[in-house]
Amino acid sequence: MKKKQESKISLKDNIRFTIVFLVMVLSLVGFYIEGKYGDNKKDGYIMHALGGMDDDYINSIDCLRTCYDAGYRYFEGDVSFTSDDILVMAHSGENNVWSESDWNDRLGQPYPFEEGAEIPEGYDAEKHLATYRDFMSFKIQGKYRATSFDDVLDFMETHTDMYLMVDAGYRSYEDTQVFYQEVVKEAAGRTDVLDRLIVGGQTTDMVKAAKEAYDFPLVNLYYIKDSKREDIISTPEKFVQYCKRYDIKSFSISSEIYTEEVARELESEGLKSYVFTVNNKKEEKKLRKYGADVIGTDTLWED
Repeated sequence: MKKKQESKISLKDNIRFTIVFLVMVLSLVGFYIEGKYGDNKKDGYIMHALGGMDDDYINSIDCLRTCYDAGYRYFEGDVSFTSDDILVMAHSGENNVWSESDWNDRLGQPYPFEEGAEIPEGYDAEKHLATYRDFMSFKIQGKYRATSFDDVLDFMETHTDMYLMVDAGYRSYEDTQVFYQEVVKEAAGRTDVLDRLIVGGQTTDMVKAAKEAYDFPLVNLYYIKDSKREDIISTPEKFVQYCKRYDIKSFSISSEIYTEEVARELESEGLKSYVFTVNNKKEEKKLRKYGADVIGTDTLWED
């Protein structure tokens, strides 16, 4: 009789211990997720080009609204000047040039600068830019609303938990100065919005110009492949040291460059990582295993 009683007590103790252990594990998992992504696990994603639909590259507030309503709060968007120097959501190449691919593939518009073509009035024939008025009349990919940078700032003003990573392309120091001065000007004193912009660029000069324009709290530096990085950030160790010295909070990186070794070296000082552009669950799982904090995606959110 005594043995049976001991057996019952032992079984109860084991069950109680198992329950307590599971509660502790779930609490730790919850603490980890909350610590990494805040209250919203979807903060582990950043919407590339304001969010993609139908496998298209878009940069439209239509997609931003859809992704925001689905619960996402981090967005990346391409910002460039029109021919009349107004900031819009459009991809550009080096020093604000819109390439043929930018027109055809990213805007979904016919390229107006073919040899012998009559260039519309007000367009920039050298940089292949449209006027602001014409750009805003476009239907991106034939169906989405063309979007100005100010449209996005207005959205952020009324949606105070949204963050935007500003992709300025590749610019010289002087060009970046002009760019970020205009960013600050368009914000028109809305410091709460400016403080939720993730700014910087592909070079240390771009970062310097951004920091000179405004005391942005969220500064990001792009980790480009080895052969193209400046000497001052040529190795992962130098890159991390530079970020620490100049209070750079995060880095963005191509998924092709983000190996397990690179991830380990770059995140040693707690830098937040944004890995672009991933639209495959299997690849995402691999990158998460390496330590990717935020995955840049066009379409994973649709899953």
